[in-house]
Amino acid sequence: MIVLTGTTGGIGSTALQTILDRKLVPISDLCISAYNTAGIPAHIKETGIAIRTGNLYEPETLEKSYTGAEALFLVSFPSMGEERFTLHKNAIDAAKAVGIRHIIYTSLSFGGGGSNDQKPRTSIAQVAQAHIRTEAYIGESGLTYTIIRMATYAHLWNNYAGFLNLSASNINDATAAAPLQAVLPGDGPAHWANRADLGEATGIIIANWKRYINRVITLTGPELISGADFVTKFVKHTGRPVDLRIVPAQEAIAWHIGNGSVPPEQSSFLDNWASWHAAIAKGEKAYLDPTLEELLGRKPKTVDDQADEIFGAGNALDTKDLVGI
Repeated sequence: MIVLTGTTGGIGSTALQTILDRKLVPISDLCISAYNTAGIPAHIKETGIAIRTGNLYEPETLEKSYTGAEALFLVSFPSMGEERFTLHKNAIDAAKAVGIRHIIYTSLSFGGGGSNDQKPRTSIAQVAQAHIRTEAYIGESGLTYTIIRMATYAHLWNNYAGFLNLSASNINDATAAAPLQAVLPGDGPAHWANRADLGEATGIIIANWKRYINRVITLTGPELISGADFVTKFVKHTGRPVDLRIVPAQEAIAWHIGNGSVPPEQSSFLDNWASWHAAIAKGEKAYLDPTLEELLGRKPKTVDDQADEIFGAGNALDTKDLVGI
């Protein structure tokens, strides 16, 4: 049996739906572990899949939730604070305690080098630190593993391109006198991918996890694009002028605090944010890997393929996971 976590999130829900739609794993061999079982969609419940309560903050619930499984699909917890590693550790310890022998973990691609890169990695991106610690802890646990290092989601481009105001009044007024302001603390080429593509590929990996024992799989998407490139594409797509400036990190942080780019209670996150740009400028994500295309059996979506969606007013700035930094 495979226990699945994070099935109401962007990656986990698509992974599960891929498994179900393609009948990649019998329903009887699947189990959902969720802290809020009431939030699982009705169409998933109607499949008859086993659903158990498992809360990462309550380790005793995890052992009950994971019992009887052979493999655990562990979606990384959506926080960039210290709690992220602690909660991952709770899941890994519970899995080991009840006899699970394999963990499939969703990581990030900062500091990586492509699929099958087994070398210990380092990164100057603060967002990568909990992932690096989690990968190491899994490796030391005695369990086998599949690590899926994922590209940054393309729809989050604006977090890397200066927190532009994408409200309808801003992006629809191409004649506005004042350009939007994009202030970055560094820049460089990086890989990006469509989240649904990543979720679909992840579902295929989960269903075939025995082919990927003790493997690192890197899903990079099809192209390298910088923050400046994103701004250029945004301007081309919307006609809205943007002034782009790349400045030292502390100057960028001060500008965004003064500009109210993120909610005041999240301003401490900006040091973390600046480290992503430093890592990208260093080349930590300046590589491509063919594995995503191979798993999908088609070309992954490019940024231009998603332009209507990601450059529109409906793609509001997403800072909900930046609390607790």
